[in-house]
Amino acid sequence: MQTLIHGEYTIDYVLVKIGLITGVIDWGGGAYGDPRYDVSIAIHPKPNAFENEVDQQFFFEGYGKKIINKREYDYFVNRLYEFF
Repeated sequence: MQTLIHGEYTIDYVLVKIGLITGVIDWGGGAYGDPRYDVSIAIHPKPNAFENEVDQQFFFEGYGKKIINKREYDYFVNRLYEFF
């Protein structure tokens, strides 16, 4: 399924106020694409974020469902993203 994706969907680009997402900035890499790409980039470990499974569980609770498995994550993060 193709949808609007951000292209660099990380915590650096998400605006939060009182625990709620209020906006997403920097849409220069936005495109019509596979939402699993954005999810893979979003849950990729960073210092103090997504360093454990609990962080990913919280992410997917807020996202509404888990749309990616380990093999797909590996493809998007370790192959496709690194290519660019």
